[in-house]
Amino acid sequence: MRNLNSIIEEILKKTSGLTRDDIISLIQEKKKKIGSGYLTDTGAAYLVAADLGVSLEFNLPSTVEIKDLYIGANSVNVNCRVCSVSKLKKYVKKDSAEGYLLLFTVFDKTGLVKCYAWDSKAEEIMAMNLKPNDAIQIKKAYVKLDFDNTPSLHIGQKGSVERISIPESTASLPTLEDISLPLDNFAPKTTLFCLKGIIHTPPSLSTYTRKNGSNVIICSFLIRGLKSFDQKNRVVLWLNEDITNHFPPTGSIVVIGPLRSKSLATGEIEFHGDEKTIILPLSQKQLSEGSASPFRMAVNVLSIGPLKKTKKGAPLVNVLVYTNDSKYYTLIGLEDVTSFLLSIKPGEAIEGVFKVIDSDKLICVKASDIGKKFGAPVLDMSPFYEKISNIKATVNENKIYFIKAVAISQATSKEIQLKNGEKISFSEILIGDETDEISLVAWRDYTQLIENIFPGERLLINGVKLKTKPFLCLEVKPYTSIYKLRE
Repeated sequence: MRNLNSIIEEILKKTSGLTRDDIISLIQEKKKKIGSGYLTDTGAAYLVAADLGVSLEFNLPSTVEIKDLYIGANSVNVNCRVCSVSKLKKYVKKDSAEGYLLLFTVFDKTGLVKCYAWDSKAEEIMAMNLKPNDAIQIKKAYVKLDFDNTPSLHIGQKGSVERISIPESTASLPTLEDISLPLDNFAPKTTLFCLKGIIHTPPSLSTYTRKNGSNVIICSFLIRGLKSFDQKNRVVLWLNEDITNHFPPTGSIVVIGPLRSKSLATGEIEFHGDEKTIILPLSQKQLSEGSASPFRMAVNVLSIGPLKKTKKGAPLVNVLVYTNDSKYYTLIGLEDVTSFLLSIKPGEAIEGVFKVIDSDKLICVKASDIGKKFGAPVLDMSPFYEKISNIKATVNENKIYFIKAVAISQATSKEIQLKNGEKISFSEILIGDETDEISLVAWRDYTQLIENIFPGERLLINGVKLKTKPFLCLEVKPYTSIYKLRE
């Protein structure tokens, strides 16, 4: 692409009655008309030259970056990755023949751009089954002004899309996570972007009828920041179909895009998308490799497991915590954090800077990063407790249970040899309430929780799970706590 000065010089040579200042003024007017943030001075100069009938001779480089696209460019080649692909749409041509249109969005390190493929090219690209983050090269595309006054790429009969499989070519292309903006640091933008945050609420749906009588589904939900539990923003997606059946669960760390930001009269920012917008959960592998940043969170403690040690001898404690949007997490406290956690009582609120190491696991390693949430009320835990008869009737192995019961037997303990030859401890005790009885079992070091329980003792059992094999029973977990109640 030519530089600005060379374009101005050529316009001056091929026109009369214009000064350099006149051309610069026309360039600024063109940028203002197209919209702030969409054109560089150089891109606007190309459009001014076209308006004045000046033909500019230039050679495009073999590939261009998205930020350098300008309206009117032809035979454009772009190396990029796929952000999202919408469904193939049918339309009626002027001659009443049926055609096809495919909309998709791509990105490189400089930005995102919408792409349009028509007819046979749309079918060819759809057949490629492109997925988010796939590396592709778009060849011989042309650039047009889109409905929102931004440049868009169009793949006509001369254009093509090819996968890039050469590692040297893909290494320089960022991934969706790389280009996504954390919600915590977001500032309003005029261009397309991807956002990274945590799903805070399930989606809610409503419908809107367009002027042409067609209906659109409005899907809205809240996301929160990775570092701040208090920063929450609404995402609004204008869709043609319901996506709630495959919507990520609350608490998932996701990338969402492409989006646009909308500043409300209240000063709040909303994020808007459409059928081209994807919600991409970050994999557990990505999270375990530390791609998720630590974030501040407030939780209520439900159960505190026994003090343990890591393989290196450091103190460790597992704590079952609960968020105000009904999400359970296992909080793993290490080093000095264990002393603080062991001082907390069930129901008390704490807050801290945690890191996600799995979809339902948090970790905290610095005592300075955690503390009591002052002024927060103690959570009423009575709704969590269930009767044994109800637990046995529902048989839900994914649920975490809380029980008030009486020990009916003394614990029996034995060693069990596994298939690999390892011998582990196993303990079992029978508990009951006024509705039924059930066995409570523990394995390995967690047998200590039930070995000193005697018949007739009243127990408060927090955080156990139901197991159906080899027999129906409740099982102690690393975060389980058992309290003996006095008369």
